Amino acid sequence: MKIIKTSLYILTIIMFIPLFSCLDLTELNQDPNNPEEVSSNYILTYVLTNTAKTYSSMGDWNSNVAGAMQYIQQGTEFQSYRINHYNWDRGSWANFYNLLRNVEIINEDAIKDENLMFEAISLTLRAFLFGTVTDLFGDCPYSESLEADNELYFPKYDEQKDIYKGVLEDLKKADELFANPGINDFLIAPNSDVLYGGDPVKWRKFNNALRLRYCMRLYHKKNEMSDAGINILSEFSDAASFTFTDNSDNAEIKYLGTTWTNSFSGGPLNESNPPFRTKPCATIVNKLKSLNDPRLHRWITPVQYKWDSEVTEMSDKSIANLFGEMYDVKFRPLSAQSNVDTSLYVGLPMGLAAQDALNFNKGDDTGSYHSEMSPYISFLHERFRKNTEEYLKMNLISYSEVEFLLAEASILGDFSISGSTSEHYRNGVVASLNYWGISDGVNGFSFEDYFSNDKVDIDTAPDKQERIIEQKWISLWFNVEAWFDWRRTGYPALEAGPVAEFGPALPVRFMYPEPNQDEKYLVNYDVAVGKLESTIYVPGGQSKDHPYSKIWLIQNTGKPY
Repeated sequence: MKIIKTSLYILTIIMFIPLFSCLDLTELNQDPNNPEEVSSNYILTYVLTNTAKTYSSMGDWNSNVAGAMQYIQQGTEFQSYRINHYNWDRGSWANFYNLLRNVEIINEDAIKDENLMFEAISLTLRAFLFGTVTDLFGDCPYSESLEADNELYFPKYDEQKDIYKGVLEDLKKADELFANPGINDFLIAPNSDVLYGGDPVKWRKFNNALRLRYCMRLYHKKNEMSDAGINILSEFSDAASFTFTDNSDNAEIKYLGTTWTNSFSGGPLNESNPPFRTKPCATIVNKLKSLNDPRLHRWITPVQYKWDSEVTEMSDKSIANLFGEMYDVKFRPLSAQSNVDTSLYVGLPMGLAAQDALNFNKGDDTGSYHSEMSPYISFLHERFRKNTEEYLKMNLISYSEVEFLLAEASILGDFSISGSTSEHYRNGVVASLNYWGISDGVNGFSFEDYFSNDKVDIDTAPDKQERIIEQKWISLWFNVEAWFDWRRTGYPALEAGPVAEFGPALPVRFMYPEPNQDEKYLVNYDVAVGKLESTIYVPGGQSKDHPYSKIWLIQNTGKPY
């Protein structure tokens, strides 16, 4: 769609030449007044960085999804309605379609120039973006969505089955292009590819990792997809033969931390005040503690005031976490009547009323504290208040996720893959631990001791799928994919808090953007809404365009409820 090409090209050049200035400027067309000829190398940089940023924002530290997946809670009334109580506002897909317009330009130019590398990359990115939009919303504009050049301004909403078919077909075609030996004759500027530096092998692995993700996403719809000409099982097996093999394959982009646009959203360039209001949720904190999981120390800090039955007066102690980071903690005497959490790491329980959240774990302390700074509740680790940091990355899909997909496939019975459930499961857990800088033997931590925990061991798990998805949920910390997995499987078994807006269940979709009131738009919107399935959590008389309505993907599956 070329109606906004000029502004997008200008935006691309202004935003990203300072950040990735090693590109050869001779690649720009000599006529500065003809933006139609701007190199795809520049457009690719814009698309990759903004795709990663947009996708990461869906599940980051302050997102609705992070609240739903019970990674975080709001410790004050500010925005607690959406994060703690699931009263979600309408979603937005503007960034996705903006990016898709740019991907379409890369694709058109690649076909015109017979450039296999750019064509393959454009197909992978198109599949990723369209796949994410339909994952979030349900039916959405697809086949007619980029046709404004042809004066098609009110595209229909395609059915999910057709969109997912297109996603998998694009990924399969891209795999064939990446596998073509001739692709090495079409190298792209390495610095424009901020994901893989122009490496077709890495791109092929990423592309096939996405195929695994979407085949598993559609597992409960494999019969309907077969009717549409897509064999989910064989597609999965084909993709598994050439995909990620370690963390060096991860599809991720680091934050540069030089401007607000390329910095982590919790850092000072995006948050003028440190976001102490966002607390770790008790659900994830208690799970990590029960597993003696070292990722707790990477993500969460000890309380500043700890209740303790062994002290008779307030005392100060310096506490070191697993990685030697030191924290000053005040140990406070515990009275017999106090009903408090005495742990060093304390999360905020799910979905409390605002005043209860403010007073949580204060016990008989009548002191007054800043509303965001209760010393009796842990904070997110200080790395989540930085612009850039070693472990802060925009991750599209990881080796850990791939191994968990293979582990799950191995127990479902109808996939054909190599390797045992235990092998893939352990690989997935170790990959996640390694990702966060945790290796065997670090400060006494042992992989074998960790896997011998009855709550971690896959071989003795009463429900192997639940065990796999639980570990995957932990590994997907601050990633929207955890929500998609929960929606597909019902694991982990999460429930809303006592004052949730719509009852004890969690939302299952984003509401469509505010509908355009033009009659031509409303016709298509109404058709899409009519195909949604209201659950018992959608209040009577309200539109089916609701966070608790089921999209086709989960209709008639019994999942997640």
